[in-house]
Amino acid sequence: MNKHTTIISKATSPQKKNNEQKFWLWAVCMYAVAEAAYWIIYYFTNYIQCASCAYPFAFFIVQWLLSVMCTAIVWIVLNRFNYKNRWLIIVLNIVLFIAYYFVWMVIKYALYNSALTANKRNTYSLQDIIYTSWFDIGKYVLTASAFYVLQFYVKYKQAAEQRIQLAIINKHMQLNLLKHQLSPHFYFNTLNNLYGLAKKNSAKLSPALHQLQNIMQYVLTECDQPKVLLKKEIDFLQSYIALEKLRYEENTMIDMRVTGNANGHTILPLLLIQFVENAFKHGMKEKSEQSWMRVNITIENNELYFLANNSCHTPAFTEGVGFSSVKHRLSLQYEGKYEMTIKNENEEFAVFLKLNLS
Repeated sequence: MNKHTTIISKATSPQKKNNEQKFWLWAVCMYAVAEAAYWIIYYFTNYIQCASCAYPFAFFIVQWLLSVMCTAIVWIVLNRFNYKNRWLIIVLNIVLFIAYYFVWMVIKYALYNSALTANKRNTYSLQDIIYTSWFDIGKYVLTASAFYVLQFYVKYKQAAEQRIQLAIINKHMQLNLLKHQLSPHFYFNTLNNLYGLAKKNSAKLSPALHQLQNIMQYVLTECDQPKVLLKKEIDFLQSYIALEKLRYEENTMIDMRVTGNANGHTILPLLLIQFVENAFKHGMKEKSEQSWMRVNITIENNELYFLANNSCHTPAFTEGVGFSSVKHRLSLQYEGKYEMTIKNENEEFAVFLKLNLS
């Protein structure tokens, strides 16, 4: 049995990911240099003031290494959860600050009472270290602030690169958008179906004409915007499916279900139609009882869950221009905010898309 599965998750090009990793490595190295300069100055200042009571240089090296390590861990954790919901980031910062504070207090207590300071008269109790911890609190605030400043720079640079890419392809897309939005076969088949309904004086003619009007109004007057209301995109899909159903027998299973509240959300125009059109084009045979198609859309907690699965009469999936275009648009507009899975197995084709709408 033929099996073909493709998975795309939070698509980021290897080169872009590699560049971002290099940037953060460079940032940590710069921080380490600045931290080293601070401890060197601090050491010589204490040594000049009191050579006999100054802590050994090894003490400051250990403290420098531990400080750099803690900062790197804080940055890694913050970066790991950077694309999560805002409330989660706030909670994470609070928890991370508390963990950092107590761990660093324990580290300082261990350092100031270790073998490195055994011969010095200036020893500190845990209470003394806590009383003087205001500097460490300020240091953590600077560390977290530095992360968000650097993260803002990374996002700004990525956004600038995306704007350049969008500007390059925008003119070409505008010239060809209407031509490639919907297959010409769809309009041809729809007109044939409407002609057949008109000849039979069918009661289905009026609703079908209304559906076609909705589609053409959406495509011609609203899709030139960068984002459209999710509700209108869903209405467009429902009209498209309703017109396509005219080609099939009454008992052919073609179903679309929407769960959740789409109001207040926006989405790229004509982002989802490619999956539905592909299902009709490659997965549905007219006048075949074995053909079926289901579309499920769920909106929950600023997340869109889209699933289109259908009968499959093609042995293997070949990614065409339509799917490549969808992936490219997702990577430009929703980088790090989507997951997409394509499966073709057991005579069933399925596309799952999870999209963060915030």
